[in-house]
Amino acid sequence: MMRRYFIYISALIFIMSAYTTRLKGQAKGTFEVQHVSVLSSGSDDIAPIITDDGIIFCSNRKTNPFMTKKNTEGVRLYDLYFAPFNSDGEPSKPSRLAANLGKDSNIGPASISPDGKTLYFTKNLVPGKNLKKRDTNKLGIFTAKRNGSQWTDITSFEYNDPAFNLSYPFISADGRFLFFCSDMPGGSGSYDIYMCEKIEDRWSIPVNLGSDVNSSQAEIHPFLHSSGRLYFASDRPGGMGGLDIMFSTLSFGKWSKPVRLDDPINSEDDDFAFYAAPEGFEGFFSSNRRKYNDDIFRFASTIIRWSLCDTLQVNSYCYEFVDEKALLLDTLDMKSRWEWNFGDGGRAEGIIAEHCYSGPGVYDVSLDIVNLVTGRVEKRQASYELEILDIEQPVIAAPDTVAAGVTILLNATKTYLPGMKIARYYWNFGDDTVSEGIEVSKSFQLPGRYNIQLIVTSERDAAGVVREVCVCRDIEITRNGN
Repeated sequence: MMRRYFIYISALIFIMSAYTTRLKGQAKGTFEVQHVSVLSSGSDDIAPIITDDGIIFCSNRKTNPFMTKKNTEGVRLYDLYFAPFNSDGEPSKPSRLAANLGKDSNIGPASISPDGKTLYFTKNLVPGKNLKKRDTNKLGIFTAKRNGSQWTDITSFEYNDPAFNLSYPFISADGRFLFFCSDMPGGSGSYDIYMCEKIEDRWSIPVNLGSDVNSSQAEIHPFLHSSGRLYFASDRPGGMGGLDIMFSTLSFGKWSKPVRLDDPINSEDDDFAFYAAPEGFEGFFSSNRRKYNDDIFRFASTIIRWSLCDTLQVNSYCYEFVDEKALLLDTLDMKSRWEWNFGDGGRAEGIIAEHCYSGPGVYDVSLDIVNLVTGRVEKRQASYELEILDIEQPVIAAPDTVAAGVTILLNATKTYLPGMKIARYYWNFGDDTVSEGIEVSKSFQLPGRYNIQLIVTSERDAAGVVREVCVCRDIEITRNGN
């Protein structure tokens, strides 16, 4: 008689250092993009931000059929609009956010404080009617306080300067950091991203994020997500076309090399003003891909995170073999020797023996008894056909621990789901990022413990049914890999 010996041994886990495939951003096909028609005006509609009760965005739409407000260069002025969420959580018909933020000026883009009480917005430093045609009218950052349904107490940012532009403000979720863009002297390009920190109710001197983020071209529309990613748009060389959306992550005081998002987020046209919900799987951005004007688009991940997902089980190929007849006899009898043949070339001696197989298979296990007095061998006194199967589950092969910023390879090639025709492999990395494929590259930028989910989807069967299976495992991201 033989019974299984439940010793779980670690599965082989490896990093293929010579593997050259690398993800440049979110994997293609992991997002769906849709034009938000309710916010479209036939003019330029850009820079959406999500609030508790709706969407604030920037538009140069014409609101008066008999009069159009333009700047001294003849360009139509922007203003801020608000589209409240309806009962289904969808943005509805927009209206002007406030009439008193600025007169004869460009208003927006904007950002709102975590408590919803302070609006940070871009505005011309001087009302347009006070300028001569040849005068330049720089942009600055202003704040306004919510007073019921009104925005009052408009205040100029202390670092505004008529010699250069400050614009595209974004206030972090904790209210501690203010990001913005400027063409002030000393930058890397035409427009750079800067950051200030709130210290004792005052903003620190603006700090350029440096060449790790900024380039010789323009970097605009910064947005710091809850995952720690700083998204922005740039027209630097090597992109898909025009402005491209990319991100960088601050790790140990250094910004990572920016990663460009793939399609359908980026396109051959201008794509910018990316804004995602805290969980990172849906949000909005702006693009002129419809070839007419700048429009607002919604994106949503095609990969969700399961609330309940089976924990990855480790396959065990180790067994204990026992001759129970011998156990009933005098086990101290020294006249016999028990010899096990495990069917894979392995052998052992003893009434009880342990053996670990290299993997699944069908093994012919037999027991020979040797009479030590006569030397006679009684072949196959016990035999058993042992079939070893892997656990039916998706399988995540990944290191247990890795240093932040190191690119690793994760694969699902050991997935064992007999009878299931697999159509797609989805990955949810637990850091608000997703990917697709049987093998994917990943780099975690911040230390911590992340729960990785692998979701496997089948092809449709004859009845049109699609089967999905989810498995998860943790990975520890450290500062130095230890």
